[in-house]
Amino acid sequence: MLHEMIFAGFGGQGILTLGMTVSYGALDQRLETSWIPAYGPESRGGTSNCTVMVSNEKIASPVTTTPGAVIVMNEPSFTKFVPRLKPGGVAVCNRDLITSETDRQDITVVWINANMEAKELGNLMTAGNICLGALNSHVKFLTREGIEQGLSHIFSGSKAKLIPLNLKAYDRGAELAMAVAAK
Repeated sequence: MLHEMIFAGFGGQGILTLGMTVSYGALDQRLETSWIPAYGPESRGGTSNCTVMVSNEKIASPVTTTPGAVIVMNEPSFTKFVPRLKPGGVAVCNRDLITSETDRQDITVVWINANMEAKELGNLMTAGNICLGALNSHVKFLTREGIEQGLSHIFSGSKAKLIPLNLKAYDRGAELAMAVAAK
């Protein structure tokens, strides 16, 4: 199995952190992984994305032009990355910041009001983990324990107190994705 994913949004939305979480979790589960960040000169407000690969075999190239899965947190990312998805791919999209639609019938699009859900959890910065939970419920690239392990690498020391909230956000995203799939 090889999972080629792109996570994209504005700088400051935690996009690169999502990719690192997945990569650390994959390493802890003894999977092959790669993480390549890309961002504009602005640290907040500019575009930001990362390519993440997870596989149980060696990864031939850490780059993809046609990912099997994407998380898109804003309109520019939707416009850029959803058209690149492989047929049969999955796009988890933040409905709160995206007004466009796609006419592609060969992909699965999961709409999540990620910002609204994150605000309900008490921290807007958890929106990405909500989308991560939704994506992993469809694609299944890591176990929940792998996500928790990845978060423990990101939020260590005094930041470890953020792990439960981010896991709650991840779980909420998985619940929302299952509710959408059941319709």
